[in-house]
Amino acid sequence: MKNTNLLKLSVAGVLLAGWLMVNASVVTYTSDNTTVFKNPERGFTDEISAVVSDKNPNVLKGEIEEEWGDNYQMSMPVVLYNFKNFKSRDLSDKVLKGFDEDMQLLRANGLKCVLRFAYTEDEDDKVDASPEWIKRHLEQLKPYLAKNADVIYVLEAGFVGVWGEWYYSTYYGNETQHMNENRRKVIDALLANVPADRFILCRYPLIKTGYLGDEIPLTAEEAFTGSVRARIGHHNDAFLNEYGNEGTYGRDGDGPDDDPLLRQYIATETLFVPNGGETNVESSSLAKKVYTDGPSEMSTYHWSFCGSNYATQVTNRWRNSGLFDTLNIHMGYRYNLVDGKYSDEVAPEGKMNVTIRVRNDGYAPIYNKRTAYIVLKGADTYVLPLKSDPRRWLPNDVVSAINEQVDIPQNAKEGTYRLYLWLPDEYESIKNDPRYAVRLANKDVWDSETGMNKLNASVTISKSASQDPGNLPTEAISLTEESAPKEPCKIIENGIFYILMPNGKKYYCF
Repeated sequence: MKNTNLLKLSVAGVLLAGWLMVNASVVTYTSDNTTVFKNPERGFTDEISAVVSDKNPNVLKGEIEEEWGDNYQMSMPVVLYNFKNFKSRDLSDKVLKGFDEDMQLLRANGLKCVLRFAYTEDEDDKVDASPEWIKRHLEQLKPYLAKNADVIYVLEAGFVGVWGEWYYSTYYGNETQHMNENRRKVIDALLANVPADRFILCRYPLIKTGYLGDEIPLTAEEAFTGSVRARIGHHNDAFLNEYGNEGTYGRDGDGPDDDPLLRQYIATETLFVPNGGETNVESSSLAKKVYTDGPSEMSTYHWSFCGSNYATQVTNRWRNSGLFDTLNIHMGYRYNLVDGKYSDEVAPEGKMNVTIRVRNDGYAPIYNKRTAYIVLKGADTYVLPLKSDPRRWLPNDVVSAINEQVDIPQNAKEGTYRLYLWLPDEYESIKNDPRYAVRLANKDVWDSETGMNKLNASVTISKSASQDPGNLPTEAISLTEESAPKEPCKIIENGIFYILMPNGKKYYCF
């Protein structure tokens, strides 16, 4: 079950029962808890893989056009490039061009990808490439990764072992050696050549902890800073399997197969770095036993993506029971508006008060940078950025408060303007493509033509309006019908401060 005892307090403000605005309108929104719809950078995935060569340099060409139309309910494939033919030589110009063409194809179809590279997909062929050749290939790929970062959700570390899963490897040790000198060189090369704003996901937590030399989870303060700790996330390709998800949560050597400390590490970290993967349960008896664990496990470890087909022992049970849609609705982020209050009238060069409560019903937040905007549409269009960071809108029914004053342009034309909340992609190349904008889970708010969410409110810009919009609240005078907090926001848990309420609920602060 999802954790429903968490609420969030924003930096400057609070979740409010009282509204301290002058001439403002209150709007209450209706949640949509049942519709399955596509949103970028989240949800079920399908893997598309191929051995590339000069003769066949593409992985996606011919696949995306036939299978991934606008009505397809998945927003990103897992794309695996098998460099079997290039283990000890440069990637050819044709293969690099083929990669670029594939990324263009994603962009043309409004998709992103989970990206991975490997040298073998055969357990009888454990020969991957040396660290030197991996470094060389990443250096060749660097400009193409930078050029196409807009359509890459995350890059799984890959390269090492069969399927790039850091297992079954000739050069990099066996499954009990999560970090050694050669593996460290691969992480070094990834960090040096993958764009700094894209996460690198490691197959086992001990890869990251071994590389960093500690098991200190990423904190809210360091999250999204671009540090090495903040750039490395996680993926689990043995979701729900036995023995700690087949060693995902296991210790090297004689350590436990399933260490609760590593589970807690992942649960804490993944509030700020992505997690996803696939299940590989192939036993019918085990599949029957664990398939209902999907929601609680995804909620606890904040999954944003999961393979839809492998292994079908579990995924078919999800489909047949209706659980597949439940997971698809909640996987990743699912933001919905609770209520909002907006100034009725503002002056040019004045300030408009905006207070909105947003609840994240998903299992995870959004991870890649994304600016939220208030958009005014009327005699002209004005796009006004908000300071509130959507990456901080925490999951599992946490309510976040946007409580800001936005600046109206000096030359704004007088008139009445409809209000929208817009969460486009951060990259200019796809910023205005509505397929990459975030749709909120409310009834009667989504505008598919613009990729904006209607706030069902309006504001009048008038030179006769008061320049004083009224004060925004600066302290917790009331918290959505809850009694006063027991103490200030100073308790710390997993690097996050919170207020403890008398009813036991926690209001998290940033």
